[in-house]
Amino acid sequence: MIEAERAELLCKAVDRLPEIQRRRFLLYYEYEFNFYQIAAMEHCTASAIQKSVAVAKKKVKAEMRKYLQP
Repeated sequence: MIEAERAELLCKAVDRLPEIQRRRFLLYYEYEFNFYQIAAMEHCTASAIQKSVAVAKKKVKAEMRKYLQP
């Protein structure tokens, strides 16, 4: 039960990300593309993708903490 709730919160947190960050986050974590592959798809640098994913991850973690802390 708790895992299902956590998964639902994660989905909601990811859905709240801006479109570009959400897409890059999902390509990296869900579909397991690397930064270079995503950069080629998005016509930018791997470092830009890495930064975007890092910011998205930080936002998702912050959103999750709001709901998971007592």
